[in-house]
Amino acid sequence: MSLQPAAPVGSSGPERLPQQGRSAWFVVACAGIGCIVVALAAGTHIGLALIALPIAVALVWQSPRTMIAVLPVWLVLLGVLRRLVAGGGNVTFSGDPLLIIGPVIIFLLFVLAVSRGALRDRSRLANVVLAFSVLVCLEALNPKQGGLLTGLGGLLFVLVPMLAFWIGREMVDAVLALQLVRTIAVLSLLVAAYGLFQQFHGLPSWDARWIQSDGYTALSLGQGVIRAFGTFSSAQEYAAFLSVGFVAWLALARRETRWIGLFHLAGTATVGVAIWFESERTAVFLVVLAAGVMLAARLRWRAVGVFFAGAGAIVLLVVGGGHLGLSSGSSSTSVLSNHLVSGISGPFAADSSLPSHLHTTWVGILQAFKAPLGHGTGSVTIAASRYSHARTSGTEFDPGNMGIAFGLPGLVAYVVLVWYAIKTAYRASIRDLGAVTLFTLGMLMATLFQWTNGDLYSVCWLIWLFLGHVDMRLLGAQENPPVVALAVQDTGGFVWRRPGEARRPLAST
Repeated sequence: MSLQPAAPVGSSGPERLPQQGRSAWFVVACAGIGCIVVALAAGTHIGLALIALPIAVALVWQSPRTMIAVLPVWLVLLGVLRRLVAGGGNVTFSGDPLLIIGPVIIFLLFVLAVSRGALRDRSRLANVVLAFSVLVCLEALNPKQGGLLTGLGGLLFVLVPMLAFWIGREMVDAVLALQLVRTIAVLSLLVAAYGLFQQFHGLPSWDARWIQSDGYTALSLGQGVIRAFGTFSSAQEYAAFLSVGFVAWLALARRETRWIGLFHLAGTATVGVAIWFESERTAVFLVVLAAGVMLAARLRWRAVGVFFAGAGAIVLLVVGGGHLGLSSGSSSTSVLSNHLVSGISGPFAADSSLPSHLHTTWVGILQAFKAPLGHGTGSVTIAASRYSHARTSGTEFDPGNMGIAFGLPGLVAYVVLVWYAIKTAYRASIRDLGAVTLFTLGMLMATLFQWTNGDLYSVCWLIWLFLGHVDMRLLGAQENPPVVALAVQDTGGFVWRRPGEARRPLAST
């Protein structure tokens, strides 16, 4: 038996599609033009972009729901695709046309969402996101960042991922959201398998050429050991996506049949092992924090309990790491494990990078008081290194970046934004305990203070997409509380409805 929501009276359902005849010729024309152009471009990055972009635009036009479901796959495979296609390999803001496809899709989906009413019925969180977005746009004009191109480049990294918030409010229903969580879980398993292959079998030729040509020194841990980076362009994005994937596996942990349960356990363990051997200590701390907060949500603890659950999980990690001990030898397994264990057991030790990260972030926060109007949106992104000679640079975490880029108003707005985002996600998760709401809460924790880091192409937009969906879901539940709780597998105890919309029964077959 399956449960599907029936369309409300006078509505065309959750997704209003153009007329069939109108969209068909558009798809055919775009695909045909793209095929001709790619044949002329001889398979370069430009050629691939010229065929992919028209098809993507056609999908947004014909079926935005399908495009939202496909976009995570594209962004996860983007890094390795750039290395496989002729001319690939540069990880900098080099004007690679393949990098523009994701932002274009998000922007078009945003325009479509706004046309359908995404800006209506705003919650407090939605108002804060809107105000913050306006500030980001205004700071793109700040002359201190070195020029207008720097500001426009900064918008690609900061503003465009945030536009997914409005897409999630208007165009993502409970069914699509659950599908996306499952897609992210499966993708993280595939990425983890590829990363473990890189780590213990050796880098494929295309990955090795990329490292040699670009000198990506951050991958090296010494003694000839190289961090894995999966299908991505950086080890940081690889670790971030694995963290999000691990949270997805935790959120999907439900009562299943034996074989599905075994697959779920194997998937969770594989992604967890990949996170460990990626050896990024910040990712491990945040994943443990996310697990503790998700457990508190499952138990429906109050704010104090959530704090102690998260802090307790971190303490257990540090204490446990102190009892692991360091292994001898120079194998990649030993080097990676020792690097991680030393950071876990002594986060403030002399050889730990945490004090340096905290100091850099604190210096960035102080910039909000030294330059209250900020240095501009692009000043803390890699767009500044390409288009500007201004002496500004980003920090490791959002609070420092907010102080530098947006000054005192931006820092205050960001603090308010974080407060309302976590509050909204936690209230939604304890209300229905569904996989989607738990995943959203866990993702916010696993990526804490990285929500505006546009370098994380495959992760950042997902944060805002799910946050927007959960915001509208909670708002709809508050405006229209259910008379009878409807038990829907994996989607919680109620079905999301738009504020002001009459609750409607589920059609069962």
